[in-house]
Amino acid sequence: MAELVLCVFTHPACPRCPAAVEMAWRLSEEFRDMKLKTVKLENKEGLSFAQKLHVKTIPTMIFFKNGKEEKRFVGLPKPEELKAEFVRLSDTET
Repeated sequence: MAELVLCVFTHPACPRCPAAVEMAWRLSEEFRDMKLKTVKLENKEGLSFAQKLHVKTIPTMIFFKNGKEEKRFVGLPKPEELKAEFVRLSDTET
């Protein structure tokens, strides 16, 4: 089975970021085979990772499949869009 990871890029000053984290957390609760990683941009490691991936807007949510970026949501997506993308990625082979 492919490894699916959802990275959520956040910052404390971002008013929409808590909703993005909550949405991602709910999805990870519904689909236990998805890993969730929250990347906080207020520390060096998070900022460096975001720069490496060219994240310019927060919140940003990125699905990775087997370590490769598959889908990026810039801003706050609708919950059904996020869920549909997870289902699509989990249904496709490597």
